[in-house]
Amino acid sequence: MKKNLLNYKGLYGDNNQRDFGDFVNHELLATRSKLYNWEINVHLHTDLFQIFIISSGEGVLIQDNKRINLKAPCILLIPTNTFHGFEFQSDVIGEVFTISEQFIETIFKNTPLILLELNKAKQYSFNLDNQDLNDFIYLKNKITKTISENSSYKQISLQSLFQLFFIGLHHLNNTFEDQKELSNNRTLGYFHAFQKLIKKTLPESKLIKEYANELRITPVHLNRICQTLVQKTALQVVHEYCITEAKKYLLYSSYSISEISYLLNFKDPAYFSRLFKKQTGLSPNIFRSNNSQKDSN
Repeated sequence: MKKNLLNYKGLYGDNNQRDFGDFVNHELLATRSKLYNWEINVHLHTDLFQIFIISSGEGVLIQDNKRINLKAPCILLIPTNTFHGFEFQSDVIGEVFTISEQFIETIFKNTPLILLELNKAKQYSFNLDNQDLNDFIYLKNKITKTISENSSYKQISLQSLFQLFFIGLHHLNNTFEDQKELSNNRTLGYFHAFQKLIKKTLPESKLIKEYANELRITPVHLNRICQTLVQKTALQVVHEYCITEAKKYLLYSSYSISEISYLLNFKDPAYFSRLFKKQTGLSPNIFRSNNSQKDSN
C-alpha cells in the first residue's frame, strides 16, 4: 500500500473537510498528546497555524528530518503546510492555540511584514524571570479567557489580543534585515500575495508573467520585489517552493521520483531531477536514501 503524506484538514487526528473561517481553538498540550502516548507522528495542517506554549517539561520537535530539543519555558510557532511531529515527556505541561490562516491574514492585512515572518517555524526560548515571558503569559491567559466567553465583542477582542501576541514576538525577532523593515507595505503585500498564488497552484504549470498578471504588475516589478525581500528572482522563489514540496514527498511518502514530479506538475521527471540536484546538490534518489538512513540509525 502506497504511503501518502499525513495531512490533517482539522486538528491532529481529525480529517473532516470544513471551512475554518476565523477558527480559533485552545486546548491543553496533554489533551491530545496523551491519547497518542505523547508521540505525534509527522504531519501537516493545510490551513491551520499553531502556537505551542510549553511552560514545564521537555520534548522534541521533528521537522525536516531533524530533531530539535524543546525545553520550557518556550513558545513554538508552526505555520500552515509545515511538516512537524513531536515526542513529549509525559510530565510536560503546555497549551496549544490553533488558528485558521484566514484569521491571521485578517488581523495582519495591513502589516504584511509580520505575515512574512510567520511563514517559517520558529522557537522562542525564555528564562523564567524574563519580563517578555510574563507579558506573553498574561496575553495567553487573556486569550484563553476570551475564547471561553460568549461576548458580542469576542472576535474583535481575540483579534486584538493575538495582534499584541505576534507583535511581541516580532520585536524579539532579529532575523529580518533593515531593508525588510524599510520595505513598504505595498511591496510586502505583493510578495505575500505571490507566495499565496504559488501555494494555491501547481507551480510548474504557470509562467512568471502569469503570476505577475494575476498580481496586476509586470514581471520586472515582481522580480524586483523578490530581489529586494529575499535576494532571489521570482522564478527562484517558485523553484524553492517546488523543492520544499518535493522534499516532503521524498521524506514522508513512498511515491516514486516520477510520481512526485507529476504530482508537482513537472512534465518531464528528468527535468525535475536536474532541478532538484541543482537546488540541493543531491539527486532525489540520493536525498531520499540519505534521509532514510538517518531514520534507521
